[in-house]
This record gives sequence, C-alpha cells and structure tokens, in this order.
Amino acid sequence: MARKLTILEVLLIIFFLTVLALDIFLMFFVLNIEATAFAPECPEIPESERIDCAPGQVVTEDVCRQQHRCCWKPVSDINVPTCFFPRNWGYEVTDSFTAHLKKLSFPSLFGYDVDEAFFTAEYQTSNRFHFKINDTNNIRYEVQHENINLFNRTNRAINFNYYLEVIHKPFSIKIIRRSNGRVLLDTSIGPLQFAQQYLQLSFRLPSATVYGLGEHVHQQYRHNMTWKTWPIFTRDAAPTEGMINLYGAHTFFLCLEDISGFSFGVFLLNSNAMEVTLQPAPAITYRTTGGILDFYVFLGNTPEQVIQEYLELIGRPFLPPYWSLGFQLSRRNYGGINGLKEVVNRNRLAQIPYDVQYSDIDYMDGNKDFTIDKVAFSNLSNFVNELHNQGMKYVIIMNPGISNNSGYQPYVNGSTKRVWILGDNGFVLGKGYPGWTVFPDYSNPTCVEWWREQFSAFNKILQFDGVWIVSCYSR
Repeated sequence: MARKLTILEVLLIIFFLTVLALDIFLMFFVLNIEATAFAPECPEIPESERIDCAPGQVVTEDVCRQQHRCCWKPVSDINVPTCFFPRNWGYEVTDSFTAHLKKLSFPSLFGYDVDEAFFTAEYQTSNRFHFKINDTNNIRYEVQHENINLFNRTNRAINFNYYLEVIHKPFSIKIIRRSNGRVLLDTSIGPLQFAQQYLQLSFRLPSATVYGLGEHVHQQYRHNMTWKTWPIFTRDAAPTEGMINLYGAHTFFLCLEDISGFSFGVFLLNSNAMEVTLQPAPAITYRTTGGILDFYVFLGNTPEQVIQEYLELIGRPFLPPYWSLGFQLSRRNYGGINGLKEVVNRNRLAQIPYDVQYSDIDYMDGNKDFTIDKVAFSNLSNFVNELHNQGMKYVIIMNPGISNNSGYQPYVNGSTKRVWILGDNGFVLGKGYPGWTVFPDYSNPTCVEWWREQFSAFNKILQFDGVWIVSCYSR
C-alpha cells in the first residue's frame, strides 16, 4: 500500500513544480525578447554577395525569417543561398584599435555564442599584417607558434604597403594597398560569427583569380568561384574527382589582383575541422568548428613574392636528399619477403628506373611500430643490405600510435617517460592497426627525444634510409 504524503512533502512538490514552470516561462520570455528585439536589415543584396545563413541545411521561409531572423529571397540558381545574412548581424566595436567586440542582438544559430570578443591587429612587416579575434572571457585553443617565425619587434618597418580601416557597427575591417588604394580584403560582406563550436568570417576580394587551399583534387589551379565549398580536415582518402579533403590541411590562398602581377595571400592559423566557400562576388568564407580566428595577410608585387612572405612566416621546406627525387615503388602487402624480392628482381630485369623500395605495415610484427615479422619477412635486414649494394634506398612506414601491450618495449619506455597524450582519465586510448593504442604527444620535448631514440635503436636492427609517417592512423 502506497504511503500517504505529508503536508510538507506536498508543499515541496508544489513549490518545485511552480519554480520549474516559472523557469520555463522566463526562458521562453527571454528568447522571445531576443528574437523580437532584432530586426534584420535586408536591402537589395546582389546574389553573388549573399552569405549563407544556413550552410549545409535546407530551411523553410518561416525558419529563415522567424527562427534565424535572416533574409529570404528565392532565385532560380539553386547554388545561390535563399536564406542569407542581413547587413546588421555580427559584432560592434566598443573600444579603440585594439578592439573589444560585443555581440549584436541577433538570435543564435547554433547556440553558445561568444558575447564579447577581442580583436587585435599587428602591422608586422612592410608586407605582412596579422589580426586575431579571440574570446574575451574564456581561454580557447590556439595553434602553438613554435614553427611560426614571428617578426622582430625591434626592427619594425616604418613604411607599410598597406593600411587598415575598422568599421564599428557592425564590426568589419578593410585592408587596403597603400600604393593604389585598392581594397584587398573587406569583411563587411558577411557578419562575424563566433560561437563555442562555430566561427565564421567572410572576405570580399578584388579579383576572382584565386589559387590555393587544400588538400583536394582540383581539376585546375585557378579556383572556380561559382559557389564551391571545400572541406579542410585531414583524412586517409584516395584521390577522387569529388570535393573531399585528403591528407593535408592547407588554409592558405593567393589572390592575383590584376594583370600587373600585384598579389596577396591569406593564411588562417587554425587546426580545427573547417570548410571554405568561394562565391562569385568574388568572396571567400572561412567556417571552422573551434579555436580562434588567427589570420595573416601577405602582400607582394608578384605571386612569387607573396609565397616568399608566406614561407618566411611558416618556414621553408627542408632540402630533400637527392635520392628521394628518384623513382620509387610502394604498395600494401607484397606477400612476405619472397614476394618483395620478386618485385625488385622483376623491375631490375626489365631495366625500369628504380631507386627506392618501400615497405608498408605488413613488414611489422602484429602491426606494431619498431618491430619485424620474423616469419613473413625473415632476414629482412639482409635483403635491405642487398638493396644498398645495388645502389638503392629503402623506406619503411611508421604509424604515430603505440600498442599499449605491457610486454611491448616502446610502450614500456614511453609510459615510464610519460610521453603519451593525456586525457581526463589517464592516457588517451584509440583503436589502431595493432589494436588499442596510445598516442605520442609531440608537443612534449621528452616525447620528441623518446621518438628519436626509438628510431635510432630500430635503425641498428634494420638499416632503413627514410621513414614514411602516415598522417591518418586510427580506424
């Protein structure tokens, strides 16, 4: 038989339900105030200049106008956004050149908007400008600058080839070439979006002659600006004709301004998953899922000079060994040492130019780094010596993930030195080729030294000439 509630318990339940109902009412009341307080300004915006208010989504007119509070105007071209941002979205400047940004009263698209952001700008060199937009009140992840060559503040240039204009409300900037007054970048074409996991910034460009971005299979070097969206997030994917991302992440583009050769480049220093949309205004929109907006702009009188400025910042490519420019052969699963020998001998008998032989993961014992399958690849070291005697080189694959087997020496050594990536509950685990794995934290100097020691020790067992470190590991 159920127990009867006391008067006190009944009163507490009534009180709880009353508070809950009041909370729900207040929440809807506040949301309704926010939505009704914002009136979108929708002037006649050219189709080529529309910035999508619902990228990747299919929305109705009611959702666009009432929920997103954006502009709605269907057109015949299905590539042109039907639901697009009004002119009064974004942030406003509440301080001087190092600007404090405050979110305007537009409704939230994805939730968790950053209400106060911080804009900083640096005139770094005659041809390099840097600006950053960050969260004022919370620490967000920023890509470390250990590989970025920062400018020498004591040797700052006096004559800059550009200048900056800041528009206060809605916040936007223009970067202008000083010699001819040409606006190189203008962010007023679309609003700044800054939420916990959604950041967006658009640039109007002076020309549709745009190159760069990747890594993708581009059918031509010059970009097609007719509403193309390219994802940038490294993945282990075979090259195809589709608009998918591949191994590398390159967030840099170059714009040729006119036939004079004047050019500029833009680089976003952000490691999160992102996409870039190109449209015929011409304009470009960066959308990323985290971090901050950390942009570098490079000016040059030629495209070559822009690339030189870019490499001055990120570092120049290393000089590869001469033999690495030769003919190389690689595949997965040669069927053991005998299959590998057969391939080498067949190519040499056919007198095919042949300088480098690779081994993929099948040479390992149980797919574990720094091991050899002594059954399938018995006497592999002797075979490598034979390649060297023939003037050839040998390259092996390695995966940046270590089996967490307690009897596996690289794991034991790494655990002793605590070189793995740490999570809230100890070392981060993932499922890789050898099974459950831990992952080296290359931002830790001790890890870098451990990694070097492992290769040095393994090279005494197997005299490889190069290492192919895969960029995508877990499955």
